[in-house]
Amino acid sequence: MRRMFRFGRWPRVPNRFGVIERGDIKELSTEDLYRLVEAASRNKWSGRGRPDWLADHRAELTDIYLTFLLEETKGVFRCSTTVVLRDGTGGHFSLDVTRADFDRLPDVKRAGLVDLAHRFLSIFPNIPLDAAQREAWDRAYPRNPA
Repeated sequence: MRRMFRFGRWPRVPNRFGVIERGDIKELSTEDLYRLVEAASRNKWSGRGRPDWLADHRAELTDIYLTFLLEETKGVFRCSTTVVLRDGTGGHFSLDVTRADFDRLPDVKRAGLVDLAHRFLSIFPNIPLDAAQREAWDRAYPRNPA
C-alpha cells in the first residue's frame, strides 16, 4: 500500500480523548462504508454507523473518510467516519471496524487531504476589523451611497 508520507507511516496524533494514537486517514467508497456498517451490525458492536441516515443520503455521498479513535476491544477499532455530501455539508459518526479491515482500506489521496485541511481551516470565524480599519472600510464602501 502506498503511503502518504515519505517516511512510510502516518504520524501518531492525539485523538479526541487526548491519547496519542494512529493518525491514519482512510478513504472509503460507498460500498466500503455499507460493508463495514453491515459487519458492525452483524457483530453487534456498539459503533454501527448511521444506517438509516446513510440510506436517506446514499445518492448524495461524495467523500467518506475514516480515522482511528481507539481500540474498542482486541482487534476492533472505534473509528470516526466523516461523510461529505454533494452540497458540501455532512457530518461524522462512530463506526467499529476490525483492525484488518482498517488496514486494508486505502489511505486518503493527497487531493482529499488538502480538501480536508481547507475545510478545517474554513471553520474558524473571521476576526473583525480593528476600529481604524472599520472606519476606513466604511469610508471607502458606504452602506447607503447617496
